[in-house]
Amino acid sequence: MNSRNQINLFDNESDTAMYKHKLTLDKIRDELINFGLTKSQAKVFIYLGKYGSKTASEIAKALQLPRTETYHLVNSLQNMGLAVAELAHPTKYTAMEMREAVSTLVKQEQDRIDTLANKEDSLSEMWKEIPFFAVETDESKSEKMQLLHGAGPIINKIKEMVHSSTEDFRIYGSVPDLLRMYHADVFDWIEETPTNLQMLVTPLNQTPEFLSEINSAKIKAIPSNSENKCFIVNDKKEVLIFMRNATHPTRQVFAWWSDSETLVDMMSSLFELSWEKGDALY
Repeated sequence: MNSRNQINLFDNESDTAMYKHKLTLDKIRDELINFGLTKSQAKVFIYLGKYGSKTASEIAKALQLPRTETYHLVNSLQNMGLAVAELAHPTKYTAMEMREAVSTLVKQEQDRIDTLANKEDSLSEMWKEIPFFAVETDESKSEKMQLLHGAGPIINKIKEMVHSSTEDFRIYGSVPDLLRMYHADVFDWIEETPTNLQMLVTPLNQTPEFLSEINSAKIKAIPSNSENKCFIVNDKKEVLIFMRNATHPTRQVFAWWSDSETLVDMMSSLFELSWEKGDALY
């Protein structure tokens, strides 16, 4: 197989038989990037995984990369445990099997998180040792807002909201939104608090199994087709609004948090009106 045929897997036109594979590989590349690889690292890994052992020169030629950059890429993949060098002349490089590679990446991320977690107490103590230099004033409390990109930061914000909730925790969202929260243990966190949960699901044509685990009195369905809307109101003191929720084609969520009194009142009123119009789940 020559280099021209090899590169076709990555950049063929939409009217060719190989295009369906390109779309799949694009998804795999994006997932590898989510694991911390650069776009070029992901492309080299995919190339080696599907075309077998190759020299740096062959990789550079097939992927149209500078040779010096290619050596850096294969060495970085080796350092990450995703590729190995064969004892041959010239040196050939082989990608690890995908399942093993993902397992390696997950383990590295877990180790990194564990290392950061171990520094939590010491960093907090060091921070407390530094004096606070802000000058106190009589100004009224300023309202705050925060932009959150990605499922991780958003779930962390929801966790903070749940743990501070004492009265009402209201969720308005689609089934995919609620399913993400379910898998992130959000409903388990809520059960551990004294707060009262209320959920509006839209639209709801069929009750997902996971919702059957929740008291039906806490859930109502909205028949209108508004599945692109999702927001959370906590104790009428803060609100999290998804500007792009789980139903978005990219599945890349984006949310806006605020403790603005006006905004919280407005979203609370919207939830209460929708709750009155909602239908019982069972």
